[in-house]
Amino acid sequence: MLQKNTTKRLGYWLLHLHRLFDEATAHALTEEKLNRRQWQVLHAISIGLPTVSAIDDAFSPFLAIDGEQTYQPVVDEFTERGWVAATGDQIALTDVGHFAHERAERLVNAHAANSLAGISEAEFLAANDVLARIAANLESE
Repeated sequence: MLQKNTTKRLGYWLLHLHRLFDEATAHALTEEKLNRRQWQVLHAISIGLPTVSAIDDAFSPFLAIDGEQTYQPVVDEFTERGWVAATGDQIALTDVGHFAHERAERLVNAHAANSLAGISEAEFLAANDVLARIAANLESE
């Protein structure tokens, strides 16, 4: 049996890490006035997700856990900040948005380097692969 007789199994660590990532990312991005979810949406737009619907699909597990229906309010806030321009349902970063993303990405990368200290790339990729396979197994039940 893969699981030991303990209360701190996979689900515990996943939820604990989720909370810690939210808190630590928000702290790392304080000067940019972003939280983790806002960072994820900003980064998704920067790598070419073209619509709010595409962002919602990409981050559907976060929508569920956050009790939200859509990230449209985040995109609307970015539009108010001058970071995002919309044409119909298509969205893209403005020049100001690209600069904001670059600033935030530097902060996130520094945070990631600290949070992943002592973990090799191979270990990180293996952990990610294992979690993806567990999810696939559960989705196929």
